[in-house]
Amino acid sequence: MTSIEIISLVVTIICLLSFCIVFTFLFRHYYISNINEINNGHNDVDLLELAKEEEIINKSKKKRVTNIISKVISYTLLSVVLIGFGISVYSRFANNNLLFGNEGYVVISSGSMSKRNEVNTYLDEYHLNNQFNTYDIINIRKYNKQEDVKLYDVIAFKGDDGNIYVHRIISIDTKDNTYITRGDSNSASDPNQLYKGNLTYNKIIGYYTDKKIDTLGIFVIFLQSNSGIITIVSIIYCVIMFDHFRNKYDEAIYNRQEKLIKLLEFDLNSDDEVSKYTSLIEEEILIYKNNKYIFSNGELVDIKLNITESELNELKNIKPLIDNEFNIKEEKDKKGNNFFNKLKSKFNKENKDK
Repeated sequence: MTSIEIISLVVTIICLLSFCIVFTFLFRHYYISNINEINNGHNDVDLLELAKEEEIINKSKKKRVTNIISKVISYTLLSVVLIGFGISVYSRFANNNLLFGNEGYVVISSGSMSKRNEVNTYLDEYHLNNQFNTYDIINIRKYNKQEDVKLYDVIAFKGDDGNIYVHRIISIDTKDNTYITRGDSNSASDPNQLYKGNLTYNKIIGYYTDKKIDTLGIFVIFLQSNSGIITIVSIIYCVIMFDHFRNKYDEAIYNRQEKLIKLLEFDLNSDDEVSKYTSLIEEEILIYKNNKYIFSNGELVDIKLNITESELNELKNIKPLIDNEFNIKEEKDKKGNNFFNKLKSKFNKENKDK
């Protein structure tokens, strides 16, 4: 590697490493904060409403099928990316030669076959129009035997430097069955540049079948570069970290929902609402079916069954009043950035669309 390439690689590593650290810190802080809010009972009403809405959606056959399809598409796309990355890395160590069995593909990394040099008069004489551009991916096939090699075939061969080149055969020495090649864009042949003397059959990998994929090779070249590998590894790391914290977050929601449903004997199919209040000593109170549940730091500390109307009215006058059945809309509008409100809006929209 040149000094410029080394500096570029170091800068890439530093930038992506910094990105991963910041990403991890921000997501960890965000999700841990929300998990603590959930565990401390600050979003109990929202969680119960969310559980009810999820129950409605889960009963919808159409929605279940949609969820399954979306997951299949997501995992398929992820698999395609990982397979593409794996193939690109393998291609790097195989000198861009992806030969499996008798057929394979070569990623074109130069423009030696991209145009017709006027010096090469045989191109016009024999109507040889099967050129291809840099970053194209071409299909190659092995010869069955040496006698199948023909003049003006475009072949992939291994040069003396170990790299793979794709040029046209412009001359065959029938005495020793060796070949001279040249790129269509070049004015000079390959002997003494890519190989000493003439090219021998054992160095030929295969011939171009005139099938190609335009431009896609640019992604392969990038993915197999040092910067590309580091970038993909960083993205995979971020996806894993996101999934890790998201799963812990979802687990916290699920556990809290299950706990509340069990404590309150909450009926997901009922229209009964849950009201929430905060006392002067920072206790959180949930009212459900005329029963009062008192929580402190997210843990149930007392239950009072069948409270009277006067007790309920007294609760409504306690300040600060966080949320009750009379001012839900007003308070929720003030908390427009609340994550759970966004979730509820999403579920409400999906229910209306059904």
